[in-house]
Amino acid sequence: MSLRDLFNAFDTDGNGTLDRAEFGALLRAFSTDLDEPSVLAIMADVDRDRNGCVDFAEFEAVAAKHIGAELPDLRYLADFRALDADRNGLLSRSEAAELASRLGRAVDPNRLAAADKNGDGNLNYPEFVQLMQ
Repeated sequence: MSLRDLFNAFDTDGNGTLDRAEFGALLRAFSTDLDEPSVLAIMADVDRDRNGCVDFAEFEAVAAKHIGAELPDLRYLADFRALDADRNGLLSRSEAAELASRLGRAVDPNRLAAADKNGDGNLNYPEFVQLMQ
């Protein structure tokens, strides 16, 4: 998967831009402890043309800073997004266990709890990938 694929996975309405909710979901999927004011501050920094959306060029320019210099393993991203019912970029522990089960993995509840690094009851995408390894 490429950076473009990652962007498109969160562009749920397919309009070629990420609105605040889509951009927030993308950030939360790859970060921990991002509250709404933090998402808004990052979006204000990224949205160079101030149109209220992040296009691919704007995203590409700052992806390394907010996602990481190296693109993470994205092989589970489509499944992760499919189970993210509220589209917030996070899976509850029960959603993560369900997804792991669908992918043929049994998950020990202690391992699931340990994967939740900040203890908020949700897994972001890197936490989920670590759980799957």
